[in-house]
Amino acid sequence: MSVGALHLFPGQGSQARGMGRRALEHSPQARRFVEEASRAVDLDLVELCLHASLEELTPTQVQQPALTAAALADWIAFGPPTAGPADRFAGHSVGALAAAAASGYLDLVEAVRLARLRGRLMSQAPGRGSMLAVISSRSESQEAQLAWARALSERQGLDVAAVNGPTQIVLSGDLDRVEVAARALPHATVLRVSHGFHSRLMEPAQPEWTAALDQAGFDDGSGYVGCTTGVTAASPQDVRRDLREGLRHTIRWAFVLAATADCTPITVYGPGRIIARLQRPYLKGRTIRVAEGGGR
Repeated sequence: MSVGALHLFPGQGSQARGMGRRALEHSPQARRFVEEASRAVDLDLVELCLHASLEELTPTQVQQPALTAAALADWIAFGPPTAGPADRFAGHSVGALAAAAASGYLDLVEAVRLARLRGRLMSQAPGRGSMLAVISSRSESQEAQLAWARALSERQGLDVAAVNGPTQIVLSGDLDRVEVAARALPHATVLRVSHGFHSRLMEPAQPEWTAALDQAGFDDGSGYVGCTTGVTAASPQDVRRDLREGLRHTIRWAFVLAATADCTPITVYGPGRIIARLQRPYLKGRTIRVAEGGGR
């Protein structure tokens, strides 16, 4: 089997001041794209990418479209002219929209429009939610790590938001339960987030999100790896399903990285510090490049 490149797109929490700056300043095509996306979502994404503070980028209804626009601007400016047939594309949580666009399944501006909607829906979720990162001993497999995370989440009355690697999971749910779990569990850190993403608290947002994906136009593409499955999509329907499930269900990032462990080179588009760190246990001698060099 031929080995292709791996193209990665970061998720929420990766935002950085000046993200996308190199692409916007050096690629007229990338800047035109972000300007068009700004008009589509009624949000000045150029200004947000170039000049916004971290505080201004924090609200999820702003962060998700801005992060998607910055990542795709990098893809336009620094991605290969033509992706190879064995290339793989993966995005963490909202980064899956950018991955779907870069892999040809979704129009680039439509990806930003959907990110804007996704951020709004998630920001309006009822309840007081939060998230908790938990460091564990190394599991022998991704499946074992997920099983351990599920058992732990059930004991705490929470949901598994993400399995990020062999020693890191994220739990999500009601704020009070998160705080109780943080006191009870060793090596647990409450994350600075506004909601309990990827938990049952997101269920009220699911019907409108599903309807938006059903109405969106998907094309034939190739190489998209589902962030909720770690499996390469065989059809636009597979991509739509993964994007739908990614609102409420577990992000199986460890499964994605294990499934793409032979891909080389590896490039991150958008602010890549966090996603590059998650990649480290799976590098096996490979190197990872951040296309934009990170925000400032």
